[in-house]
Amino acid sequence: MTLPPRPSYICAHAWEGVFAVRFGLAYKPFNVTRPPNDDSWLHKRYQYAISPTSCGLQKCVWCEFLEKHFKFSESECWVHGHTSKVLVQGVRGACPYLLREVRIKWQPCCEPSVSCKFGMYTTADDHVAHCIEGRTRILHVGSPNVLAMAKKCIDECVGNHRACQAIMRGPAPLPRRLIDCSDPLRVRILETDGKRRGRYVALSYVWGGDQPHRTSKSNLASYMRDGIDPAVLPQTILDAIRVTRALGMIFLWIDSLCIIQDSEEDKHRELASMRDVYRYAYVTIDAARTARASDGFLQDCQPLNPGVTLPFIGFPPVRRKPQGASGNPEIPVGTVYLDVPRSDTMTGVEPASSGKSETGRRGWCLQESMLSTRSLVFSPETLQLRCQALTQNIGGAGHLGQSDPPRLPDVILRPRRPIERGSDEWKKIHRTWHRIVEDYSRRLLSYSEDKLLACAAIAEMFSPALGPDYLAGLWRATLLRDLLWQRDEDQLPTSNQPGQHPQKDARAPSWSWASFDGPVQFLPRSETAVAMAEVVKCSATPQDEHLPLGPIQAGGTLVLRARLIPSLPYYDNDSERIELLPLARKYRDAPRCLQLYARFDRQVELLRNSLQGVSLRGPRELWMIPLVRNTVGHPDIQGLIVERAEESTLPATLTAQQGGQMNVYRRVGFCGNYWYPARDVAVFDRVPRVEITLI
Repeated sequence: MTLPPRPSYICAHAWEGVFAVRFGLAYKPFNVTRPPNDDSWLHKRYQYAISPTSCGLQKCVWCEFLEKHFKFSESECWVHGHTSKVLVQGVRGACPYLLREVRIKWQPCCEPSVSCKFGMYTTADDHVAHCIEGRTRILHVGSPNVLAMAKKCIDECVGNHRACQAIMRGPAPLPRRLIDCSDPLRVRILETDGKRRGRYVALSYVWGGDQPHRTSKSNLASYMRDGIDPAVLPQTILDAIRVTRALGMIFLWIDSLCIIQDSEEDKHRELASMRDVYRYAYVTIDAARTARASDGFLQDCQPLNPGVTLPFIGFPPVRRKPQGASGNPEIPVGTVYLDVPRSDTMTGVEPASSGKSETGRRGWCLQESMLSTRSLVFSPETLQLRCQALTQNIGGAGHLGQSDPPRLPDVILRPRRPIERGSDEWKKIHRTWHRIVEDYSRRLLSYSEDKLLACAAIAEMFSPALGPDYLAGLWRATLLRDLLWQRDEDQLPTSNQPGQHPQKDARAPSWSWASFDGPVQFLPRSETAVAMAEVVKCSATPQDEHLPLGPIQAGGTLVLRARLIPSLPYYDNDSERIELLPLARKYRDAPRCLQLYARFDRQVELLRNSLQGVSLRGPRELWMIPLVRNTVGHPDIQGLIVERAEESTLPATLTAQQGGQMNVYRRVGFCGNYWYPARDVAVFDRVPRVEITLI
């Protein structure tokens, strides 16, 4: 099989290399006599050498594209004329012979490697459309044709996705109130008797400010009897009504209209059933592209300039008899597009939160997304359908870089049997809970006191497996492991970051991640870890009996029987980290090998960064409480950093219990070690355990 003629805008070095092997989709040389028919042709990494003399930066589109993203000309290796390596890997899509994305890694001879991955797409009528999974994205998301395509995809999900069918079979129980959209010019609120079943649509959106149209005690009767004047409704709700009718539905649930906003009793009752509202919705409309209810979400998406337009040598679409004297099948050459980088590593790891969309930034919207069986997502780039089985772009557009929030495990959504505590399945559920908390902590809340309330419905789903006792965001069954959260330094903080919005004492105790405004993370679970402390008792009383997994009353306490070790913080010039020296009231008393790294929950300022003169502005005395230790491989210890709580901040009941003997502390950070020799770790075992109260 002969290589097709080279286009003038591609250099020979690239055409006979990376293009001939179809970006790594087919690794074997091009002079083959038939298209691939086994997996040996797939997932290959094609590597070739590149240098200033071998590539054509001035005349080759491919080489210019690499220079744009990898900055060859700024590298010392390139400036001195040295040869580098470029690694190209094509990644298949749902079908083994469809290319979905391309991963590229540049390896300079004397510098760290740099890598990116790019989504690939083409038009539906292109000559190589049968080789490429992605299509040009849909921009006219509000057009009748596109909404009809979305309805077809939803019907396909309902009829053929077993994972989604198992969650909801047939009509579901209707919420207490719904919006009747049978007359789009005069929608009205309908109250059900709580026993009716049917299909309805739910809306997930960002309020973005006060909602004058919201239902109140004074207008509820009018909204039910006379209907709602469309002139008072924001554009997002009007768009949701339009989409509901386009999907062939008449019932719509919207929080600002279906909950009486000036009735605390009604809000508490409806919030308690929030899990079922989104779980049983036929589909949830996710207005992910709008930051305010007044903006709407059906306007056309803005076109994005592709990273580069390239030729692509395709395989023959079907096997055919040889044509012409040569007997070779025709080799199609088409046009493909690479979009902007999706990540900066070759690992395929996506960001933990879908940060581009507006609903992806909001705390309340996480549970609305996760609890929904399927969501029709009006993203900033295109229209998507997300369900338990998959996420697909309507019209087949390639993936555009937004990552999905974590999905609830199937075993939680449709439990068939009790989950054995400690089993692999149970551990997977616990790890999923930690990932959800990490995602949630990166999102914004208008009111910080909603921290536990806005994720209560998700916690309710996990309660049968991890519960029943839920303690301010932590589970009693895994309490020691759940205490080991830390401030995530690798993620940008939310607007509720420490120092900007002081926490309220009533929101959560210091040992709970819910007390911290900003991104948190949990370290990977170690199966060989052993406990160095035990929980004596823990209490966190809910504010509302109807919301047992929601906000708690002030005074949540945790009593541990553990080692309380005086510690000294200092700044390590070599690692540029704040370190902690345990077992030392003076620096000279602490062995250097027993240093730990420290991550304080609040901002601290070190006045001097020398080990010979350590001082800390903030807590005057600090202690560490080791909680778990890994005994396999390098000994590994993780624990908490605490300070003594001021008596004036203690709850009255706790002050009376202490009887003047103050042994009450407040968490201020997390600590862990890099590694210790086993003989040095044994130092901790010589410290006696005492009962410690944390608030």
